[in-house]
Amino acid sequence: MLSTGEVACLGENFADAFSKALQSAEFNIPPKGGSVFISVGGNEERKKRVVPIAKAFEEMGFKIYATAHTADVLNAAGVNATVLYKVKDAQVSPNIMDYLQERKIDLVINVPMANRQTSYSDILTDGYVIRRQAVEFNIPVITNLQLAAALVDVLKQKGQNGNSIRSLNEYMDDLPWKLW
Repeated sequence: MLSTGEVACLGENFADAFSKALQSAEFNIPPKGGSVFISVGGNEERKKRVVPIAKAFEEMGFKIYATAHTADVLNAAGVNATVLYKVKDAQVSPNIMDYLQERKIDLVINVPMANRQTSYSDILTDGYVIRRQAVEFNIPVITNLQLAAALVDVLKQKGQNGNSIRSLNEYMDDLPWKLW
């Protein structure tokens, strides 16, 4: 699994195991009080699914940035989101490319539209360019809301996660049943 960067970890709970997995995959867990950029493709209903995640980030002290339509949905739901203009509006400020290059963003949540047929002309969509630019500047990118929600759980319990190191046998000894 080395080629895809997949890891498996054990922990006291899901957030602990997931925190260890992120660390072992060299995922830079954003610091509390950092900044997160959110962009969700598709209609307003899809964008509304990110609201609880954005609220959780905001409650932890994160600055929220978003593309225009995503920011509209977040602001309507009471999340203070600052609009960053897309790649095609690179001359307009503030724009996402400048913020990524200046490392003003600690995490990118970019959820592309589902079931979209990709053609050669679609390869350089704004979402693709944003994700690619973030990767080039070593800014973590999340492309689905389930993973973003799991990361929120990790951040909420950050001081308690990833500190215990136990062997597989020690975990097995805590099970109510044993086969050996």
